[in-house]
Amino acid sequence: MELKQNLNQKQVQGLSLTQGMRQSILILQSDAIDLAEYLNEQSLENPLFDVHMNLDMPFIDSAENTSFQIRDDQQSLFEYLLDQVQLTMRKTPLRDLVVYLVEQLDPNGYLTVSDKEIFAEVDGITPIMLLDAKTLLHRLDPPGIGARDLQECLYLQAEADNANSAIMAMLSDDFELFTKHEWKQLKLKLKLSNEELRENITFIQSLSANPGQRYTAQGEQYVVPELQVKKNKDKLTLSITKYGQPQLVFAEETYDRLTQSTDDEVNKYISDKYSQYKALEYNLQRRIDTISIIGRCIVKAQYKFFMQETEALEPLLIRDVAQKLQLSESTVSRTINGKYIQTDFGIFELKRFFSRRSKVTVGKDQSVDQVKTKIKGILTAEDKNNPLSDQKISEMLVDDGLKIARRTVAKYREQLGFPSTSRRRA
Repeated sequence: MELKQNLNQKQVQGLSLTQGMRQSILILQSDAIDLAEYLNEQSLENPLFDVHMNLDMPFIDSAENTSFQIRDDQQSLFEYLLDQVQLTMRKTPLRDLVVYLVEQLDPNGYLTVSDKEIFAEVDGITPIMLLDAKTLLHRLDPPGIGARDLQECLYLQAEADNANSAIMAMLSDDFELFTKHEWKQLKLKLKLSNEELRENITFIQSLSANPGQRYTAQGEQYVVPELQVKKNKDKLTLSITKYGQPQLVFAEETYDRLTQSTDDEVNKYISDKYSQYKALEYNLQRRIDTISIIGRCIVKAQYKFFMQETEALEPLLIRDVAQKLQLSESTVSRTINGKYIQTDFGIFELKRFFSRRSKVTVGKDQSVDQVKTKIKGILTAEDKNNPLSDQKISEMLVDDGLKIARRTVAKYREQLGFPSTSRRRA
């Protein structure tokens, strides 16, 4: 008998998110109201700072819109996910399959149909294609979307946060030990210290069992615009609104008094709290900087809209902004969701300015929004005694550089709220 022993070494590169990095992501994706609540919670645990946040409206000329309003169109989980799919993926059969999977999610974000049911209902897909579609679904925000059960939901969230190998093991091979609170066995098996075990458990407990829940919450939601764009002749100026930004007020007297203590535990405590304060201060400034640079990119791309020269938006995708600013698409997506910009003619969510490129253009790219605007113009100007057919509108658009099918014209017409030819006849 010959005994052979093989030793294989595998090097894996990964990034484990620290508590500060997770806090940075949380602060970036929070809107002004949620951010105020989070900072107030942090302030209760830290004696070194208070939070001042002015949510009162500044004086505004009566000719302008108010800067503080009730949001009456809370976005659903389906709408939020669909926006991400349309703004990050090209129109392909694979994208259609991802949209189908999004439609099968329950309100908490879980995928409720089996693979067998999917193959029976959707024609022309392969196991590889379904696997790719699920992978794309799992990459959408919020993390954990598309999971089959709680274990997979927590695993996907930890994976998105690039959690360490011990956490990933607890959520995969050792999940049963974790759910039974077999801490001693986990500690020995994963070779963890007491502190490491405690930190890993705390991290897992911070994950959400219902990632879609925040999009099913009921009740009024207030909008606080964090950007403001002003028109001055042929120029636009963009600024951060002061009344929507939280201010951390450092308790200098308390800090000076506690640092004079000779007790080692007191000194360690005050050092930790000071570090927490500085981390919050840094992450808040990073949030403002990120919102600002993305806002400038949006205003530049949609210059004609902000100048009120047109109601149609230029083609703009999340990946366009991400590539231009050298940011990740997830960072851009988190930043534009729930953040608002105030103009002289209304308040808009930042993601409102992202418009898909139309596949029907012959020459220069145009957005779907621009194509709809052209169709709306044709329909508005038509002879009501002799309304145009969808086929006729399609032929008219060819002269304007748009090769668009009759059925696509019909779809856009319905979305614009115009009835069929016979029902438009005077």
